[in-house]
Amino acid sequence: MAEEFVEALVVLDVEGAGGRLAELRQHAVVLQWLPPRIAIVRVPATHPLPEAVPGTRWFTGGVPAEVAADFTPAERLFADAWLSRREAKTRPGEGLPWDAPGREAPDWPEEPPQQQ
Repeated sequence: MAEEFVEALVVLDVEGAGGRLAELRQHAVVLQWLPPRIAIVRVPATHPLPEAVPGTRWFTGGVPAEVAADFTPAERLFADAWLSRREAKTRPGEGLPWDAPGREAPDWPEEPPQQQ
């Protein structure tokens, strides 16, 4: 059976963030990093979040408003994008073959002119 994982957004204190990132990497897989202080990490679901890494705050759901209030615009966009990626999406025709009834087949690419 495949092991399940949990993603978390981790906010590092700016003071000494480089050393904290190295320590964070000992406890979790860093998927994305927005220097100097925000990371998206993955940890096994069966393990408790390693909140023992000093100078870090871990969030698996929404980021509290009082924390997000301290974000720069880039950090807010980064966190919002992570949250929106986790939302359920409704896509018409999801999982159907391309030629399913009621679906239009994709256009074929234009053929380049034949060279003689």
